Amino acid sequence: MESTNTSNVIEPEKPVFEGNPFKCRVVFTRGTNPSALTIVSPKTNLAKGDLFVISLNDDDTQKLVMQVDRLDDERLIQSPHPEIHIDESIKKTFSVISFMMSHYMVQKIADKQPFSLYLVEIQVKEQYFSRGDMWRFARKLHNTTVYLKKTLDIFGMRATVYGLWIPEHPYRVSSGYITKDTKIVFRSLSACCTIFLQMSKEMWDFDHQGDTYYEKAVDGFLFDLFTRWKTMSCQHDVTMTLFSRVFYDAKSLDDFPESLRRDINKDHRGRFYEDFYRVIYQNERYDDWTPRLAKIKQVLVNYKDDLVNYHKKQLSKSEADKMPNGTISSAADGNYLETLNLSASVFERHFIDRPFDRLGQMSLVITPGAGVFEVDRELTNMTKQRVLDNGIGSDLVCLGEQPLFAVPLFKFVKADLNTADDYQIPHWMNLSYYHTSTVKTSFKRFIPRLSFNPNRIKGGMLDVKNVMNSITEELFSKPVHLSMEEYDAQVFRTTTTTKGATEQACFADRVAKGEARKARRRNITMGPTHPVLVEEEEPSREPTGMLIINNKIAGINEDLRIFNTNIKDDIVLSTSHATSANISGYLSYNNAYNQSPQVLFYPQSFSRAAAQSADTYFLTSHLYARMQPRPKALTNPFAPASIRIPMVPGRRRWAHTFPIGPNKIPWHFHHLRERENAVKREIIASITTCAHLVLPGTSKRITNSLKSKRINQHSKTTSEISSRPKRIVSPSNFEMRRDTIERKDSFIDDNRTNVTNVNTKKSNADSSSKPKKEKSEAIIWGPTGVEPWSASMITGIDWKSLSIPASLPTTFDVAPLEEYLKHDYTYNSYQLLAILPPLTDFERKRKHVHTGSGNQEKLILSDPLERHKLVFDELIDHRLSQGFQVIMEIPPHIEKLMIEKIRLVGHKPTDCNRLLNIGRIYHTISLITEENRSQDTVVITVQQFKPQYVFQPKPVHYKYRYQCPDSSYYDPAKYDLQIESLESVGWNILDDIVCTHGTGGYKLSDTMKYWRTRLVLMPVSRDYTIKNIESGQTKCDSRQEMSHEDFFLYIEHFIRFLVMLNKLTHIRTGSNEFFHRPLDPLTNTKRIDCHKRPAKHSTSCKTFKLTDIISENTSSINSFLALLRDEQQGLPFVKDSILPEYSFIAIEAIWWSMEHCEDIQDEKTALLLFRTLCERGYIRHCTCTEDLFRFGFFLYFIVTDKTRNFRLDSNDYAEVEFHQTQNYIPSMDYLGFGECKPMRLLPKLIDNPQSIPRTTRLGASNVNGNINFTTVNGNINSTNINGNINFTTVDGNISSTNVNENINSTNVNNTTEDDLLIKQEVPSIILKRSCNVDVDPKHISDRREWAVAQHHAYYNPHCLFELEIRWLVSTSCILGDLITNWSQRTGTILDSNHVAFHLIPIPCDPFAEFDPLRGPIYIKMETSCLSDKLADLPEEDRVLQLNIFQELIVKRYGFILNACVSYKDENIYYVHISGGMLVYILSDVYNVHCNRRSIRVASSGTGDGQSSPLDCGFYWCWNFCLGKRWRSSQTGEEKYQDIMLADFRAFCANDKNRLVNFWNEVNKLANKEMAEKTTNTRKLR
Repeated sequence: MESTNTSNVIEPEKPVFEGNPFKCRVVFTRGTNPSALTIVSPKTNLAKGDLFVISLNDDDTQKLVMQVDRLDDERLIQSPHPEIHIDESIKKTFSVISFMMSHYMVQKIADKQPFSLYLVEIQVKEQYFSRGDMWRFARKLHNTTVYLKKTLDIFGMRATVYGLWIPEHPYRVSSGYITKDTKIVFRSLSACCTIFLQMSKEMWDFDHQGDTYYEKAVDGFLFDLFTRWKTMSCQHDVTMTLFSRVFYDAKSLDDFPESLRRDINKDHRGRFYEDFYRVIYQNERYDDWTPRLAKIKQVLVNYKDDLVNYHKKQLSKSEADKMPNGTISSAADGNYLETLNLSASVFERHFIDRPFDRLGQMSLVITPGAGVFEVDRELTNMTKQRVLDNGIGSDLVCLGEQPLFAVPLFKFVKADLNTADDYQIPHWMNLSYYHTSTVKTSFKRFIPRLSFNPNRIKGGMLDVKNVMNSITEELFSKPVHLSMEEYDAQVFRTTTTTKGATEQACFADRVAKGEARKARRRNITMGPTHPVLVEEEEPSREPTGMLIINNKIAGINEDLRIFNTNIKDDIVLSTSHATSANISGYLSYNNAYNQSPQVLFYPQSFSRAAAQSADTYFLTSHLYARMQPRPKALTNPFAPASIRIPMVPGRRRWAHTFPIGPNKIPWHFHHLRERENAVKREIIASITTCAHLVLPGTSKRITNSLKSKRINQHSKTTSEISSRPKRIVSPSNFEMRRDTIERKDSFIDDNRTNVTNVNTKKSNADSSSKPKKEKSEAIIWGPTGVEPWSASMITGIDWKSLSIPASLPTTFDVAPLEEYLKHDYTYNSYQLLAILPPLTDFERKRKHVHTGSGNQEKLILSDPLERHKLVFDELIDHRLSQGFQVIMEIPPHIEKLMIEKIRLVGHKPTDCNRLLNIGRIYHTISLITEENRSQDTVVITVQQFKPQYVFQPKPVHYKYRYQCPDSSYYDPAKYDLQIESLESVGWNILDDIVCTHGTGGYKLSDTMKYWRTRLVLMPVSRDYTIKNIESGQTKCDSRQEMSHEDFFLYIEHFIRFLVMLNKLTHIRTGSNEFFHRPLDPLTNTKRIDCHKRPAKHSTSCKTFKLTDIISENTSSINSFLALLRDEQQGLPFVKDSILPEYSFIAIEAIWWSMEHCEDIQDEKTALLLFRTLCERGYIRHCTCTEDLFRFGFFLYFIVTDKTRNFRLDSNDYAEVEFHQTQNYIPSMDYLGFGECKPMRLLPKLIDNPQSIPRTTRLGASNVNGNINFTTVNGNINSTNINGNINFTTVDGNISSTNVNENINSTNVNNTTEDDLLIKQEVPSIILKRSCNVDVDPKHISDRREWAVAQHHAYYNPHCLFELEIRWLVSTSCILGDLITNWSQRTGTILDSNHVAFHLIPIPCDPFAEFDPLRGPIYIKMETSCLSDKLADLPEEDRVLQLNIFQELIVKRYGFILNACVSYKDENIYYVHISGGMLVYILSDVYNVHCNRRSIRVASSGTGDGQSSPLDCGFYWCWNFCLGKRWRSSQTGEEKYQDIMLADFRAFCANDKNRLVNFWNEVNKLANKEMAEKTTNTRKLR
């Protein structure tokens, strides 16, 4: 001790400041970046990177820590006095003494450590950061200073500093210094929030203030919550749902109507029930939510009656009379876990339909209960794993009163009523209690007429100390660790060993001395209980490691009835599963949630044999030991701190979200710990005292005498046994003695949140001390495992979490123990070899990159190791985005194993090593160096640790009823609740894609978890506008057929869109005017004045002869190529940084040839010309993926000597083929309606088989080498203009297309057997193409950003053009800005008055086949009014004609087809021209129905409940992806969408005979089309 004191005296203290304070002139400036640079003059004696403190007022109450970003060289600052230029926003954030004041006191900082921050909270609004982006953002803040409300801009990611915290102090500071150990958490002002309101029977009860609980929820909590949202300018995406469980008074399923039996559930008690969900708001975003409370209350008024009597109102009278009565369940019996799982199923798909203005995900449940729920064990484990793995913030707000035991509390259901009740405290939930209500009521001032006599409470029964002292706590010990080999050896042992008399005597002595406390007698049905102490055998007695139990332990009652008693009191808790018998005494129990096999003790029958299989128990006299796959701890809700469990990663997933308060424990602001007669300033001291009382991992017991007592325990080889406090004493009883010599707890460790358990033995002369291992342990209660619990703690509302929810931190501090990795994990590793692409010219010149503080950081990409680190960081970035967390410090045993593995294969390790974790999986990533390797080759070693036994609970087939907004029906739905298997993810394939940026052997597939957002290009109508519809000038069903002029004009505008999308520019002078189609729209003949374009030169038009080129005249071909390259009249070539010279667009070349050749009168002939040139090698496709000249937007170039060997390996351009655009086709298929034909012009449906047999004619070929074939089944016959087939390969797939009509349905019934000679596989027609996306054209990031775009391969003006962006590790903000730029430029391709398209997002799953909390609105079409018009048609033709009529209806309402070519097994749906609505036709002719949701068809009105074949309708859903940033005059607002839905419903219901009138109109037009067809047929004859 003296040496320690001496060393402390000798060690000099490092001064905090350097020099004396000096007065300096401060100038507030505004920079181009969000925060201006901090620039100092040389006279300040400050250098770049130095820290200094500036006092903003005279009394030194406002001080800021700042850092020098740049030292000015007198060019900017020319004052004779020292000057500092700082950001102007500081004046608004901090109260500067005077705006006229210009001189402030400044002092240089010598030691940065005292100013370091523990936690920094970053606030993000209307932006999306992936967790990989957060990690990159946080690393750029290392070694910088920040202050409150400082705006940061790093790699396009913009954020604001919200909170700064220093260690061990529960208050924020104004500024500080960020180190590598500083925790950085991101909080969102625009998160995805799902709010669930549990409508249990307590909602209609009254609280102690006289308010109903639903009034307390709406007018109280929700009002306060929405008010805070408005104050903080939150823009959350909210889905609000009411959920209930209804029990039916029925004894069997036969009591229900037959139509409902398949939807009824049965619980463990034999009760029949249904779960109901009603969504009030779906993905809505409002600046102020308080006006929406009126609608919520309006729904709640009649909710109970509507729900209980729902079926009786919907069923026919005969069935309604048989329907059993229903009652709403209590909160404890409700569908709470099922609701969380449905929410988790939505959040698990957060990477699909990824919005770029939303960050974070929060699930909030409001319940009128007190936080106790009766749940299923397997469903609980599944829910916990899904919530933790996906980083979902799960909040529970209770409106009831807070109980005196630990909450939230789960009570597990049990199949055997003779077993004891079993509980669990879910640590993964954030619990809050709403105590006050803002409802104006007279009950608040109510004074009772009779006063309560306090003398009736005897002896302070309600005091905290008496409540806590009444709880008996059993001893806690760690069992021995048995390996699988040892376990198998014990199974087949036939001999047992008992303990000697020494152990019995020791135990008897301890019982006599009172060390083994006797529990209070509880309400137990049979017999008394006695304390039981189970001891471990000495290693010398039983070397095999088997637990041997004494058959005559003192105090054990041999009456077997006590082991099968029914414990009715909730305090006595079970140690077994529901199917196992319990021990009525208090048995010693082991650590729970342990990865390794552990031993539990159970009493069983005396007649069990000794040697049995591995699934049976061990026979050890009267008690047995059983190996449990997932052991769990005794959960005592009245003393949760008495149980220690291993500190597993799941307990610390959110640990770095909380600041550290006194005594180095996480600080939760809504946990109020008040003592009796304590004032507010004493609360902190109370927390400090209470924290030490229940300090996790303490090695001594706390008593009133402050004496530490040890428990004598025997331990096995390499095992440790820890003791825990017998009693948790109230803080009011004594004052904690903080003696570092006597207390040997874990808080002396550098890791503030890890707690260690120091094992001790009872001091005895015969016992010798042995070295013990240290092991992290956690309290079973609380989100971090180290925060204490006490009955006096008052839980309030965590307003911060509910207003600005935090994202899952990227770091945490729990590492796996060596023994767990050794016994319970499998290990494998693989190496990644990535070839770095060559540096571009920009990358060679680039030397700096901007950081968040506004300064510039050197970027040395010429250093190979720096480039290798970028690839290494991308792998970490990807794993973090997938839910992994970085363990801050790699344990020595893992680091040793990692280095040994690297050196074993002859490589050298570097300092770039990371350990990551998710669930029970650990990955180590190491950047290594290898001799004889090129500097452009990156070698990375990945090591994986996976558990031997995978936890995979059985899927739950959940049935429920769901009502979406604007619907009045609860539709039946099914969903499989299941956990995602993290162990089965192929990380080696994903790593290969990340390293090669998708250019390697693997591509992104639907089975991979990648981010995606789907965009569609919508045409803009001139007359059918939102403004006219809202004003009433235009009817909702008044969109007319597209004219011939508009049809071809949209093609020209679409070419301009693709030019913009591909970042191309025309290089001809005067050719900024785009090409126009040289054919008349009405007659489709060549215009006479087609060559007189405004952009052409005044000279005469040069022409060429088609026959000369076709005849292969070399001089004519050279003249033609020279004409193409002519600077005045040649092709308008395009260029960018990659394309070769003389590159052009295919469709523009076709139109150009029609202007310069009189022999070419149509587009088919022009296409033949360029196809011939392409086949002869005069022109070539730029990306070399097309051997055929295509009709559409494709890039080709003229081959010259310079470009003869040009080849572009990557596909960086979006190329689209035009489908059925050479001739005008109508979108309204009146002819098909009249002829009752199920197939119309658009979309063209084709088969999508894996392989279709086809035949090849032997020797059938032509001069061009094209192949002729016909199909066996006659579904597809692809031809070109010569009647021949041309095959090309696109992205590795074979495509079969033609010039005019790409796909023609034919019949090959006339094919003879001689024609079917050789069967091969027909290549599938490509419906979607892929290309790379230049995510970062402005070079904002410090790495190469990449993404992939998958788009439609065909385009027609009558259909949408779909563009889906996919990415893995791109910076989301940069990609979001790029897409926003596309959208803005799409609307201004022409000018502001002539908008042709608008680009909007739509859902990838539009009709919620995979979303359990979203569903379409069913709209029935009233067909009874059309029955007389269908009477003359056969039954089959009636259905066909009705389905075609449905399609004509949606097109008249302005809905557009989703694709012009589609597979037959894909759903065909329509998107409204505004983009805000989608419609799906319920038709067996055109669509494949959803697999999950059942199709509800209304009854035919006959009263028998049977549906008619003529009953048909629509599914209507809203485009929830159309957020505020996408709204414009072309999309409309909520009012317009409501008008459209109401009018569409009225139309389908034949309001004012509108449906019949439209039928008559369509029928008239159909008869006209049929008459014209007949006339044309006769003319041809």
